Amino acid sequence: MSPVIGITTYEDQAAWRGWNARAALLPYVYVDAVRNAGGRAVLLPPGGTDAEARETVAGLDGLVVSGGPDIDPARYGAVRHPETQAPVHSRDSWDLAVTTSALSLGVPLLAICRGMQVLNVCRGGTLHQHVSDMVGHARHNGPATGFGQHSVQVAEGSLLASVLPSGQYFDVPTHHHQAVDLLGDGLTAVAWEEDGLIEAIEAGPSELGAISGFVLGVQWHPEQGDDSRLFRALVAAAAERAAERADLASMV
Repeated sequence: MSPVIGITTYEDQAAWRGWNARAALLPYVYVDAVRNAGGRAVLLPPGGTDAEARETVAGLDGLVVSGGPDIDPARYGAVRHPETQAPVHSRDSWDLAVTTSALSLGVPLLAICRGMQVLNVCRGGTLHQHVSDMVGHARHNGPATGFGQHSVQVAEGSLLASVLPSGQYFDVPTHHHQAVDLLGDGLTAVAWEEDGLIEAIEAGPSELGAISGFVLGVQWHPEQGDDSRLFRALVAAAAERAAERADLASMV
């Protein structure tokens, strides 16, 4: 059977076919990316308890922590910048809980944009709250309701380099105004934009004590491009976890 991949979602007011209601939302391109890579997509709405998060993640073979709104700066001990969005506390709590659970349970993890920031914050790291103030340009931002492009370079010898080319710059889809500042415990920066901003982080089992060797965060949006390698790598790691779980179940 195909491995089960959970994807975190937004909680927002939505309108469709004459209805207007509170909804769990996710751009469908995430679902397409998981399915096209061979996984079975399951949506994880925010708002659950830490215990629910752990029980939910324990039943998954892999996890995608998706993009979304800014994390409350209080979560990493900072004062809110004027350009930082109002916090969405239920999503912050849920995303941090499912990410922490994936790390402790060894569930393969791909953290995208906000998801990479969640990964860093849950390990005690901090964020730059408004990147353009620091780097002096706006190419990370993309258009207001779409995606731009900028170049990144991947460190040789990294987990990410086993999936994407290293030692050269290549273009990626982008839409973010915040980014990793101080790295969290056990995390390593493994890709950078031409301006030096961190664009990917990872951790191996020796750093976090996790069963999985696949813990990867990227600041760009791979689901928006035509390169499926990151999702295929996640699904491959998730398939290994699913096989290990099946073997353990057969021994009981």
